[in-house]
Amino acid sequence: MKKHDNNEGYKIAEKWAIIGMVGNILLSILKFAAGILGHSSAMIADAIHSASDIVASFFVYIGIKISKKPADEGHPYGYFKAEVITTLIVGVMLWIAGVEIIKTAIETIQSGNIQTPGMIALVAAVISIGVKELMYRFTYKAGKEINSLSTIANAMDHRSDAYSSVATLIGIGAARMGFTIMDPIVGIVVSMFIFKMGYEIVVEAVKQIMDENAGDDMVEEVRILTENVEGIVDSHGIRIRQSGSVYLIDMDIVVDGKITMKKAHDICEDVRVELHDKMELIEEVRVHIDSICLE
Repeated sequence: MKKHDNNEGYKIAEKWAIIGMVGNILLSILKFAAGILGHSSAMIADAIHSASDIVASFFVYIGIKISKKPADEGHPYGYFKAEVITTLIVGVMLWIAGVEIIKTAIETIQSGNIQTPGMIALVAAVISIGVKELMYRFTYKAGKEINSLSTIANAMDHRSDAYSSVATLIGIGAARMGFTIMDPIVGIVVSMFIFKMGYEIVVEAVKQIMDENAGDDMVEEVRILTENVEGIVDSHGIRIRQSGSVYLIDMDIVVDGKITMKKAHDICEDVRVELHDKMELIEEVRVHIDSICLE
């Protein structure tokens, strides 16, 4: 029977988590330097966001490493949900980054020490937008291809940083035109984008933790494939839940009550083979057999 193999997917996820860490380290250094030298609180806030992304990418990497471990006696369903836990951490990290950005902006406004940002801060913002948008596009594409929630969350984190840098660019530009108060105000606006992104990531992770059904379309696909198997009279009670990047299926099939037990179990195995062969990312198929008298 064909068994789901996500080793290649894990390699791809690990690669983009590492790229995320390296990219965020370099951008954080650039932004902090530009923020300090260019006297821009908005750029410093943006740098804090990128710094938090380093930790987020690290947790994603660790979660993927744990998810790869095979099932054992203590974890019979495997370690796939380690990826979900790290996705939650990414969402929470975004909220923390948002709070820090607001604090920095408010402290700057209260101090009244608002300076006109230098050109270096403007250049750093443009570089950050370009780099982060590219990181988002490639990481999101990879996450969708391998069905990795944590990789997608990491991509969304990159996109939130790109939004952050766009707002920072606007704020710095306005401040250089004489509206210096716009620099810290934009920092607060940026935090709103970040909070929203964090909320969306957390919601998706919670859905998996709560074992939300994978959706009517997938259930219908399982039903059609199952009832096409020879010997199947009916199917019902189809339940599909996502665990990390894979799916676990529980279902009931109905067979003719007059067939032998061995024949019934052969049909059950045929169902498993059909689902593993025709559907992607199916890790486990558990089938309960019901029988009825057809005459």
